[in-house]
Amino acid sequence: MADTTALTFQSPPADDPYDLAPLVGSWVRSLRSRNLSPNTIKIYEHAGLQLAESIRAYRPADEKAKPIPTELDEIHREHVESHITTVLERTSPGNAHQAFRSLKTFFNWLVGEEELDRSPMRTMQPPIVPEKDVPVIPDDALLRLLKQCSGKDFESRRDTVIIMLFIDTGIRLSELTVRNVVHIDIDVLEFTVVGKGGRERRVPIGRQTTVAVDRYLRAYAKHIGRPLEPNDPLWIGVKTRRRMLKWGIADIVERRAKAAGLPHIHPHQFRHTFAHQWKLRGGNEDALMRITGWRSREMLSRYGASAAGERAREEHKKLSPSDRLYGR
Repeated sequence: MADTTALTFQSPPADDPYDLAPLVGSWVRSLRSRNLSPNTIKIYEHAGLQLAESIRAYRPADEKAKPIPTELDEIHREHVESHITTVLERTSPGNAHQAFRSLKTFFNWLVGEEELDRSPMRTMQPPIVPEKDVPVIPDDALLRLLKQCSGKDFESRRDTVIIMLFIDTGIRLSELTVRNVVHIDIDVLEFTVVGKGGRERRVPIGRQTTVAVDRYLRAYAKHIGRPLEPNDPLWIGVKTRRRMLKWGIADIVERRAKAAGLPHIHPHQFRHTFAHQWKLRGGNEDALMRITGWRSREMLSRYGASAAGERAREEHKKLSPSDRLYGR
């Protein structure tokens, strides 16, 4: 009787998989020479090293699959697709899309450096990222958040200013974080930040925020027992008195929201809320792009999208055709 036991595909013996990590290191050094932001470089490096690890762990699914690459030019679209699929399964479409963009840049760099004749990703399409509306923060929640920070101690003054700057400017978490005292000017009501691509811009701040900043800077000087210097970090820990990193700033928002009895608030929600409020009150779109540092008008529709219905209703109240006909 014939043996009907299913056979499991076993890949033939091969040499060691190609180690992509040294080239990722060269790419990162090249990125640094272009003066890209540390966060961008970190994202690119992470994507490259993840692919390197994926190639080392790659095993053909069946006899028709591409073999394990042992040379750089043996890395095929199929190997990259396998990696992107793994990222999709383990994380999210957004992370997979980010990895795709980073790796496409990496392989284009390899072609430019003449390490490869052509990119294995040249005909690949990015993974689809479903549209996901980010909820804006209602006014009553913003007031509860600020009320939770009320107080005259250093920590209260600091946390109040951090939240007010998020509300008043819509700046990114990374833009708010690595700043010094010199970057905020309470006389001309401006906060200088560095956005994506290392682009510096001056963001206007309101009168109430300026008053809060002034109070904070006075509390800051008392807290450290000396006058502030221009290059002092703008945000420091209460006990450590060292510069706060973005995770520390995000933790302040989360902690204050929890204490105020609010659901989780991510700092990026302030950016969506700022855009929504600006558009709701008829703010100029070019000015909004300048303040937020957007270079694509596509962002105008993406940000604050979750509250687009509210804006449409408010606009309809002003422009209702039937109300116009009846003179109301």
